[in-house]
Amino acid sequence: MGIFQFTPREKDIHANWKKVESATIETAEAGGELLLLPELWATGPLSEADKYLAHEIPGLLSKLKILAETNGIHIVGTLPELEESGEKLFNTTYVIGPDNTFHKYRKIHLFAPMKEDHVFSPGTDPVALWIPLRKTEPGFGLITCFDLRFPELVRHLVCQGVDLVLLSALWPLSRRHHLELLMESRAIENQCFMAGANAWGMIGGTEFGGGSKIIGPRGEILAKACDGETIVLADLDMDEIHTARQDFFTAHAPRSWWPKADPKILDLPSLNTAVNRRRKAGQKMVFTNGCFDLLHAGHVSYLESARHLGDYLVVGLNSDKSVREIKGPERPINPEAMRAHVLAGLAAVDYVVIFNDPTPLNLIQTIVPHVLVKGADWEEKDIVGAKTVKNAGGHVARIPFVHDISTSRILKLL
Repeated sequence: MGIFQFTPREKDIHANWKKVESATIETAEAGGELLLLPELWATGPLSEADKYLAHEIPGLLSKLKILAETNGIHIVGTLPELEESGEKLFNTTYVIGPDNTFHKYRKIHLFAPMKEDHVFSPGTDPVALWIPLRKTEPGFGLITCFDLRFPELVRHLVCQGVDLVLLSALWPLSRRHHLELLMESRAIENQCFMAGANAWGMIGGTEFGGGSKIIGPRGEILAKACDGETIVLADLDMDEIHTARQDFFTAHAPRSWWPKADPKILDLPSLNTAVNRRRKAGQKMVFTNGCFDLLHAGHVSYLESARHLGDYLVVGLNSDKSVREIKGPERPINPEAMRAHVLAGLAAVDYVVIFNDPTPLNLIQTIVPHVLVKGADWEEKDIVGAKTVKNAGGHVARIPFVHDISTSRILKLL
């Protein structure tokens, strides 16, 4: 594989394309089957005023497809992707190769200090993919720049069977040591190959640090870019992963310590202690509530969407007494202890707390979430606790239901 470390010219897609075209041909002629490019290689960093450049990307993708097919090589790097609706812009890694190979990953962790979150919307889905090459079919995991600081993302990819993690970056020179240290750490702790392509030189008002390299599953440096614009190449023997894991194995998924349901179910005083600790650690709490009597697909998609809005999700669960007051003496179908256990067993849910009142107002006033979530069928003025949350500087989110289903509708079918 090859890495092309270079200085993208700011907002000059044509000039950057010519450099990448030349580097791709050179890498393919040297026998490389994959070329990794820096983050936003065609445009450089973008501001809110630069979003118009995304309209040029479809044409660029067509040229990349021809380049990849002609040279028998896979090209990997990020470009701005405008959603079909035109409402959202993503920082998207594209994998383009021969035989109509086309994959993409939308950057999950946006770097707020450079106001990336003002330009792009965050992705939500990790991407692992398998691409047949001449001698093997390795698994690739895709991450982008700031993603590198989140080891759980790389661990998730490796647990899917990924052999090589590919990083596209715009990493400043001032923190180059972090880039090099973290890349080596991700390779060592996951016993996998790690490759990172970073930009080099001054772009806009920021100097980017290079440091592009390819690292083996024991942390050995297989290839490293010198300072400046350069192409680096390395042959990767995927059997080295198996060999490295023969001595000891650290790249397995969580076993005995994965989050279990019972410890997630807390009374209000215990929950308040837990959320205060997490608030002190700088984490954002999302809260929602409901009866969750017969858990169904609508509930699950709703809770997953809520969890994406912060660092952890607290679910307020109506007690049996509260449910009877709201829905009548025939409900709930399942008692509160069982409902709480099922909810707590969901990966999207971090804490469950049972409340007796008809509404969760007292609960909300006690823990004061950063984000209060209800269904889109609720008007904000009717959402209990909205005023409390907004007065504390938080906000209210209304999430549409993906599945048109409810517990009441299910019961009518029985």
